[in-house]
Order: sequence, then structure tokens, then C-alpha cells
Amino acid sequence: MIIGLFLIGFVLGLVYALIGEKLPLLVPEVLPKENNSWILNLFIGVVNALIFLISYYTFGISYEFFATLIIAGLVFIIFISDFKYMIILDSPLVVSAILILILRAYFNGFKDMGVSLLFGLILFLVMFLIGLFGKKMFKKEALGGGDIKLAGIIGIILGLKLGLVAIILSSLLALPYAAGAMMLNKDSEVPFGPFLIASMAIVFIFSDKFLNLIAFLF
Repeated sequence: MIIGLFLIGFVLGLVYALIGEKLPLLVPEVLPKENNSWILNLFIGVVNALIFLISYYTFGISYEFFATLIIAGLVFIIFISDFKYMIILDSPLVVSAILILILRAYFNGFKDMGVSLLFGLILFLVMFLIGLFGKKMFKKEALGGGDIKLAGIIGIILGLKLGLVAIILSSLLALPYAAGAMMLNKDSEVPFGPFLIASMAIVFIFSDKFLNLIAFLF
């Protein structure tokens, strides 16, 4: 059974890598680039297989198990598409949001699904306002539309408190990269999506610890 689960997770990882690499090319403005190395694809497949195994034996067939699989898929797809092409496509975000809301309704009821959707809309608006402020302050786009929509997904998955923590954490994670990029090239753009999605994954995995930290601080 372990081998079977590992193979399922491995194949899913390869699919995520392929989606992240090929799906952005459907956008006319996106220019083709060199294909991912087979080592990167193999790494993604193995890591996703391990995530599949660990989440199955940790959570069983539960909301947390399926949510982990969705988050892993988003992590790999967005890391590749945003770092490689500087784009976060709507389709993975929409599909992920729909799947998460269905899981919420199935495991926790429609009320929980509605609350999750509300939190997603709130974080979407928060990031939208941050983007407007950044545009006025820096006289250029500070956040892409994909980043703002991704914040909505984070709100749906994590809720309001943990979603805000994830956004703050993503800014801290992106700061060293942004500083280095500005030193090397003043006009370079920083792909914020990978840091957002990585922060969401970290907060989701250690949600209990972050909730305890919030309770301690406030």
C-alpha cells in the first residue's frame, strides 16, 4: 500500500510540474522558456509523494488530508509559473477554491463553507487595498492580480487570523530576496506569489503553534 500511495503522489507531482510549466504558455503574452530540468521534475514528484504519504498516515481520509494535497499542488504550480514566467493563472486558483469549499461543506457543513468564503473575500480586499497603496506610493504595480486572488484562496483555506499571519510571513520571507534583487538590478520584479503560497503552507502545517502565538500576543 505504501508503494501504491507513493506512486500516486509521485505522478501527481509530475502533473503539477507540467501544469506549472506548460499552462502559462496558453497566455499569448507569455514567451516560451527552457523546459524544466528532469532533476527538478523528479524532485517535485518525490517531495509530493512524501507529502501524500505523510498526510495520509497523519490525517487519514479527512478534510486536512485533501486540503494538504490541494495546497501542495498550488505550491508547486505557482512556484514554477511565477518564478519562471512571472504569472499566476486564474484557473489553478479557481479550481482550488472550488475544491476547498466543497471539502468544507462536506466535512464541516455549509455554514463553515460560507464563513470560509467570507474570510477569502476579506483577505482579497485587504490585498487589493495594499496593492492600491503600493501603486500610489511606488508609481507602479506593487502586487499582481494573481497575488491578490491568491490571498483570497489563503483566506478560504486558513481563515482570517491565520490568513493575515500568512500574508505577514510572506512579506518577511520575500524581504531578503527583494533586497538582493534590487541590489543586482534596480528594475527587477519580485515574484511574490511563491512567498505567499509558501507562507500559506507553513502556517497550515503549524496552525496550532501560530494560533497559540496569536493567543499569547493578543
